[in-house]
Amino acid sequence: MLTDQIMHNAKCFEDKFQAISVTVSLLKWSGNVPAAVELIKTTLSSLDEGLPSAVTPFVVNQHLDITKTQLANLSDDILLSYPAMVNPSKILVVELLVKLYDSLTLVGKRAAMPIIPLKTNLKRDTLALIGDEFEEGYRYVKFALSLMKKLPSRAHVGSTLFYSSHTRLYVEPMQSSIEFYLDAYKAHMKSGNPYAVACSFVYNNCCLLSGKELNAVVASMRDTMKESKYHKNFVVLTLMLPMFRVALRLIGQSDAPASQQDNLTNASGKTLNEGGIALTNLFEALIFREFNEARDAADKYFSVDRFGSSSPALFVGRLESNSKKKKKWIRRGVECKDKMEKLSDLASTWNFQNKLYLLQAEEQFSSRNFEMAETLYDAAIASSKIHKFVNEEALANELSGHFYLETGRTNRSAHYFSRAFEKYNEWGAVAKANTLTEHLDESKGERER
Repeated sequence: MLTDQIMHNAKCFEDKFQAISVTVSLLKWSGNVPAAVELIKTTLSSLDEGLPSAVTPFVVNQHLDITKTQLANLSDDILLSYPAMVNPSKILVVELLVKLYDSLTLVGKRAAMPIIPLKTNLKRDTLALIGDEFEEGYRYVKFALSLMKKLPSRAHVGSTLFYSSHTRLYVEPMQSSIEFYLDAYKAHMKSGNPYAVACSFVYNNCCLLSGKELNAVVASMRDTMKESKYHKNFVVLTLMLPMFRVALRLIGQSDAPASQQDNLTNASGKTLNEGGIALTNLFEALIFREFNEARDAADKYFSVDRFGSSSPALFVGRLESNSKKKKKWIRRGVECKDKMEKLSDLASTWNFQNKLYLLQAEEQFSSRNFEMAETLYDAAIASSKIHKFVNEEALANELSGHFYLETGRTNRSAHYFSRAFEKYNEWGAVAKANTLTEHLDESKGERER
């Protein structure tokens, strides 16, 4: 009601600008993401900045080529001395495009998303990762951070740090780059922007995936959910709950609060962020080797996110009994492996090499190339150790153990299960570690016979 009064009585565009921006945030936090998307699109259209009506790979590549051409004509010095944007309508356009990018993820409409960073690039305000050219994207992120220091703006420092961290997460070692989300959180708090809680949400998820000690991760998640409740940001609260439950299960606790997700649906009655929830369920099923749950979660993930890839697809394919479905899952797994190879080569060996080796090992296991699989499992373990992913070192050891167990080498599997047990405990995943005791006991019994 207050926003309606501001819109009706506003005497200048700047007043409407703030009202629209706040309304979009409040709609999204309350779970009414479709209404937030429609408000953004309506406002963009009124500013002659709407997105293409049909987004195809051809349209995306067309925008990409235009962006590259424009940026190619600008030297580093010109970019760093480029005049600051002062047109309030153009500033609103960029902010709304960023909000739209986040919102489309939640409602599962990703076709238009590749266009949005390109449009913001054209406005010279937000410099984002371009396609798969990680080095070039990283270059522009560094420009954005340099411009942030040169032209400080309390209102935008938090957003610049937050979105630049997404690219840095690909290129820089994950264990250190996730800390930039805390810098973004602090900057948002200094400016009085409650969006800070979104920084905490991403930070916590990245901590879980990077292998940070689980008890510390759980404590941080609890703080973020408490803050989300305080600000009535039910979207962040709901998005965090699935990962929170996984973390609790890993450490052997089960006191997660009731889910809010049933109340957060789009106009079609579908749960918001279905892809993210399905991916979390798939991650959990892989960790706990629950084949039926993994298959169901993978089916759901691929049904709502045709742009995504899923490394557990090889796990599902190897255990699938139906030959036709088996080939389908293995094909999807190989596609994911190819994407991981690109990430390892072009983005960061530190972050992706160990994952690539493990996918290659699973592929060779599925193809019954056992000698090559042995080499790749050991390479995955060594790379995980070197690059300090204790969680993935534990997983690689466990999968190696199952490889030797399933190929009739029970005694040899004991070494890998024992190492997995140690590494899961080091991570803090005590409950998960305890699930390996039956394999350790079986190996011990085999040696004694």
